[in-house]
Amino acid sequence: MKKFKLYLLLAFAALIIPLTSCEHVGIGVEFGNGSNSYYEMTDYLCSRPWVDEWYDNNGTYYRQELNFYPDNVGNDYIFTQDRYGYIQESRYTFVWDWYNSIYTSIRMKYGTRDYSYMENISIGGNRLNCLLDGEPVYFEGK
Repeated sequence: MKKFKLYLLLAFAALIIPLTSCEHVGIGVEFGNGSNSYYEMTDYLCSRPWVDEWYDNNGTYYRQELNFYPDNVGNDYIFTQDRYGYIQESRYTFVWDWYNSIYTSIRMKYGTRDYSYMENISIGGNRLNCLLDGEPVYFEGK
């Protein structure tokens, strides 16, 4: 009877040990195609601030900086200066997640029912190009 309990305990331990290590891996490991793309894309996305700068037709200068963090929180900083020198700054916090299984779309939640979407993401070579809420944007890593 003692041998049976020992075998049962060993069999149970053999089942539990791999399960606890799977839990450590976390959500999203096998998301999509089952490769390490989730980690690679997330690490690269979170590795630097992403900055875009441009002027509109009225001569207003814009600078947008996006920061993504591995805990799925991010910051959005927007600086504007019009041609008369009037400056405006805005800072927003958002929660983000990969919105598709091939890591080419991100959903950013700024508040209740306030979402922005980055789609058709092309990332690499210190560049992040995408459609941000339908507009083409070209971010550079800083």
